[in-house]
Amino acid sequence: MNKTILVLLFLGFNLTCFSQSPDCTKFREGKFRIADTRAGAVIIADRNNMYQTETSEALKAVVRFRISWQDNCSYTLKLDKVIRNENKINFPYNLEIKVKIIQTTDGGYTQETTSSLTNSSYNVAVTKL
Repeated sequence: MNKTILVLLFLGFNLTCFSQSPDCTKFREGKFRIADTRAGAVIIADRNNMYQTETSEALKAVVRFRISWQDNCSYTLKLDKVIRNENKINFPYNLEIKVKIIQTTDGGYTQETTSSLTNSSYNVAVTKL
């Protein structure tokens, strides 16, 4: 009887550990390296509680987004201001990017990204600097 209870407790503990959502609080602010293979660029993002400013030397652009957190691991970026745009990229004024952090590690996370420009989503690796 005692062995059965111990086995059930052990199994319950393991299921609880594997089904927990990632802890994203340590990624709400800071500086990040985003390896965006779809855009073919590395982006440095500087995020605070209101804005995320993204710089890409490959794209020769700096843009600022207003950030809005939906929950612990999901947020939306809305284009706020184009600061630098040497390549004359057409940034739509209503550009919106939705991000869901799907996996975390000690030094970063993987995010699932969708935007108002496409109907598909893709995953991007992010490292905290």
